[in-house]
Amino acid sequence: MDYIAIDFETANSNNTSACSLGIVIVQGNKIEEKYYLINPETHFDPYNISIHHITEEDVKDSPTFPKVWEEIKDYFTGIVVAHNAGFDLSVLKALIEKYNLEAPRVKICCTVKISQKLWKDILPNCKLNTISEYLEVEHNHHNALSDAYVCVKIVERAIRMTNSATLEEAMESLGLLFGYYSNERFYLQRNRYKEVNKDAPDNFFKEKIVAYGGKPKTVTKKQVAEILQIKGANVSRSIDRSIDTFIMFDACPKEKQMQLEEMKKRCQIDILSEDDFLRVIK
Repeated sequence: MDYIAIDFETANSNNTSACSLGIVIVQGNKIEEKYYLINPETHFDPYNISIHHITEEDVKDSPTFPKVWEEIKDYFTGIVVAHNAGFDLSVLKALIEKYNLEAPRVKICCTVKISQKLWKDILPNCKLNTISEYLEVEHNHHNALSDAYVCVKIVERAIRMTNSATLEEAMESLGLLFGYYSNERFYLQRNRYKEVNKDAPDNFFKEKIVAYGGKPKTVTKKQVAEILQIKGANVSRSIDRSIDTFIMFDACPKEKQMQLEEMKKRCQIDILSEDDFLRVIK
């Protein structure tokens, strides 16, 4: 698969209350669509019903999420696209945890971020109904399958506008980094901080997300950033669950050290000293 686009609708404000799911599977020139009503095993809020028009009566005979997941989980192996991906992937994550299911390993792509890059000065906002009208795509807003289909059209336009062959190339051209979701990590798409050398030979830092703190003794911070760029790393200004490696130079602020210790409880992060850094860049 090239990627899948998804959209959830929920019965109430709880992320575990998914009541419908739309999936569009994109593989080359082939597109496959799937739509599910889901029994959320909880109450429906009138506000949510007013948005998507799905009621408790509509889903009373529908499968619960574990049964739906058994049918769709094999699609979640590469890139997952969603509009405001923070919401849809948080719903997926909450459902996986609620039912104690095995989490997928997927890259996350948010079409809101893509749209902001493409049409910031053209459209009044980046809502799906605004974009679908601009792209002249038939759209039933808040129908999960229709919303997912518009995401595909946004990706197609992004690939064309950036003269790219793939979604990965389009993301690179737009200066965006994929998010990621697995058992170990969950973080969302963001802007690339530094240019990345895609042609860097294989090495310890290539394609890793690296942050650093403190004062280097043998090099300057500018040189550190330049070396990481040459090595093909993605440099991050912040310590969060996206980083793979942290370089701890002398006098690293205690605040950053505390952040790092907290983050290490949640995911695997390699911590390098200045001597380690100098050794691995040789």
